[in-house]
This record gives sequence, C-alpha cells and structure tokens, in this order.
Amino acid sequence: MNKHFFICVLLISLLTAVGCQDRPEEITQSIEKQQMQTSDGIEPIHPSNKDQNKTRRDVQQTTVSYAEEFGFYLNQLYIHLENLNDLFYTDNPTENDANEAREHVRKAQDWSEYILNLNYPDEFEALRKVHISTLIELESLMTSLENMDVNNDTHFRRARLYYENSIIALKSMEREYKGVLEEYGIK
Repeated sequence: MNKHFFICVLLISLLTAVGCQDRPEEITQSIEKQQMQTSDGIEPIHPSNKDQNKTRRDVQQTTVSYAEEFGFYLNQLYIHLENLNDLFYTDNPTENDANEAREHVRKAQDWSEYILNLNYPDEFEALRKVHISTLIELESLMTSLENMDVNNDTHFRRARLYYENSIIALKSMEREYKGVLEEYGIK
C-alpha cells in the first residue's frame, strides 16, 4: 500500500507541476474567452461604449432635449466668441471693432443666461458648474471690454487675456458636455 500511495503522490505532484505552468492571467483570459463564445464557437463583436450605454440606460426625453438645447448653445457661444478675433487678432483694432465685440459678448451672455435658467437634468450637474465658471469669464471679458481703450496696450492685453480665458472655459464646458453625452449614450 505504501508503494501505491507513493506512486499516487508522485502522479499528483507531476500533474500539479505541469498545470502550474499556466499563468493566472492566461487562465482568466481562457475562461473569459470560453464564456464569450456563442454556441457556434464564434466570438461575438463587442458593441461600442455608446451602444452599450444606449442599451443599458433608458435616457428620458427631457435629458435628450436638454442635451440638444445645450449643444445648440455651445455652437452659438463659439460663433459669438469667434467674432472677437476681429478685435484681438488684427493689427490696428478700432473702437468700432470693440463695439462689435461688446455686442457679441452681450449676445453670448444672453444665451448663457437662457441656458442657466432652464431646468437641467441631474446628469448635467457637473456641466452646470463648468457653465457657471464660463459665465464668470464672460462677465470679466465684458467688464474689460467696457473699460477698454483700444489705444491703451495694457487695457487691450487685459481684455485679450479675458477673451482667451473665455475660450478655455468654453472648451472645458464642451469637454464636459461631450463626456455626459458619451456616458449616457445620448445621440
């Protein structure tokens, strides 16, 4: 009996040693691959994150409507701020350029106030905070433009700095917006 016991222990040791050559990562990958195979042995195509989110989450129509409204607002904000290039990136800006810039910022602020007064879904809470910081930048830009003398280099540089900060805030808001859209599978 000792002889049979010894042979069994030896066989078990050999089988264990042979089985231990697989790394844990390989075992896990093999199990996952087996679980993912369909009955015909073909691995299914994985949907994109956006597709998965659409099937996983039922997004309310109010959320989609708000997202569309906010997307339109972002577009309008880009248009109005882009028009300030005529003031800040020309060789000899005029008082007329400054007046037109003020008007574009005023329109951008009007759009921002409109969006701020809309009821927003909970999914957009973080975006709302970024939006409020953009409003602060727009207000600083408007104050700077109202106090600006186009012939005073210090005034001009300060106003351009606020303009650039507004663009940065807008881009930050756009990133947050796109993140919400992707996270909830909107559009």
